[in-house]
Amino acid sequence: MKKEKRVEFGIEITKPWSAEMYNHNEEVAEVVRFEVKELLDAALCNFLEGFHQTEDPMTMPWNFASAELVDIQTAITCYGFGLGYDIEHVIDQVEQELETAPLYRLNEIAEELGLELEKGFVGFS
Repeated sequence: MKKEKRVEFGIEITKPWSAEMYNHNEEVAEVVRFEVKELLDAALCNFLEGFHQTEDPMTMPWNFASAELVDIQTAITCYGFGLGYDIEHVIDQVEQELETAPLYRLNEIAEELGLELEKGFVGFS
């Protein structure tokens, strides 16, 4: 007996993945990267608002970062940063990992941060 075809977002799920699945997931990946970057930028702006212009909070140790920044960082990198890392270094690392994250990680990041996407990734469930 033949298995019933699975369809997600109008795309038939196949193994190995079809070109249509890859193309769809690449489009979703662009949206996820953009939305996560927006979340990160907003969290960083909220954090920086509390400082005087004469201070440079980006050189402060990471343990002074806001809980919001730490939550986003952890969702993206899956690990924490201890003493010896400043905010600027960690933010750079987070942005780099977001840019190079494979599709499956972007799917996990979107779920971890509770992003509400119009179209989601296909082929991961």
